[in-house]
Amino acid sequence: MSKYPLFMSGLPGRMATTVADAALESTDIELQPFALTGAEEKVQKLDGLDVNLLHHNQSDEFLAKIKAQNSAIVVDYTHPDAVRKNVEFYTAHQIPFVLGTTGGDYSEIEQLVIDTKTPAVIAPNMALPIVAITSMLTQAREDYPGVFDGYELNVRESHQKGKADTSGTAKALISEWQGMGASFSEEENLKLCRDPEEQKSNWGISDEYLTGHAYHTYDLNSEDKTAHFSLSHNILGRKIYALGTLHALRFLSKRLDDPVTKSYNMIDVLRNLRK
Repeated sequence: MSKYPLFMSGLPGRMATTVADAALESTDIELQPFALTGAEEKVQKLDGLDVNLLHHNQSDEFLAKIKAQNSAIVVDYTHPDAVRKNVEFYTAHQIPFVLGTTGGDYSEIEQLVIDTKTPAVIAPNMALPIVAITSMLTQAREDYPGVFDGYELNVRESHQKGKADTSGTAKALISEWQGMGASFSEEENLKLCRDPEEQKSNWGISDEYLTGHAYHTYDLNSEDKTAHFSLSHNILGRKIYALGTLHALRFLSKRLDDPVTKSYNMIDVLRNLRK
């Protein structure tokens, strides 16, 4: 069986490295020994493979490597400031890509993909179980818009110290709960934890995962406090996102020759997982 060729963009970043490691562990994906980077390093040594890191001033060389490999796809986990520039490069040369980097205007990026007919999967969260939970809540909001009228929503979330803002996943799920009638104030009902000591003592997160985790808990209480509902999704490390990214690559690889090119998301990947 031929393998799906994968070129990385964003090494030696943590998420890009996790995806590269997962690709090396897979049996159907072939990580290529060339990657696009904005870092100073020239080579990244992975388990069994040395990847040559090509800088943006070497984009022609990177393009040549991609064009020499049939059905190659780029997976982008680079710095948010580089997202737009990278997407413009991919779409200018119609390079199929999977974009997991957060940042940038996603609506503009999706329109650029459509205008240039460049196959792409674009999603700020690649963890398929979380995508499924979000999808279920979206359906519930559409079907039962007032089911949590009179309830107050409280949200606690913990991420690594370098993440300053509220996670996009939390924002998305908060919006769904509000759509079902729950009241929520960011000032009063949201608690963010970015302190490693508190994460260890109060959240039970081990040292190994202080630099990479995503803990979320959503509590809903009725006005008279006689009814309580809670949903949690706690992720240690980054592997779940890497595995979802590889599913996105497989999904896109099967659609490179579709007559109608569109911007796909992880819902599309999820719905086609068993097809």
